[in-house]
Amino acid sequence: MFYLFVEVYDSSYREDVYLALQSIGVQRAITLDAQNLAGALSDEQTFFTGFFRSDKFQSGDVLLIQAQIENKELAREFLSNLREAGVGIDEENIISLTLVPAIASFSQEKGFKAI
Repeated sequence: MFYLFVEVYDSSYREDVYLALQSIGVQRAITLDAQNLAGALSDEQTFFTGFFRSDKFQSGDVLLIQAQIENKELAREFLSNLREAGVGIDEENIISLTLVPAIASFSQEKGFKAI
């Protein structure tokens, strides 16, 4: 079992990412709207930050998706599906993917699983 973390930097590809996740069997996932720290720090150094949001600040918005997957091959298949859909993940900074092994997990459907 692995935890898959996907950061989506370009919101216009949100649907493509959701469909690619669905195509590898992800039925449950958590999504969070987040902000890229580098963009937030550079914008929040001014006195009037509370009054104005610059374009740079808005471009720092990130969609964070967390889901459980069974194996590493599913992560590779997810990336392959994005490429096949025409999402230029190799040419542009559209997503970032991190895979973390889980030593144990529990769900009502699958019960307790430990390595």
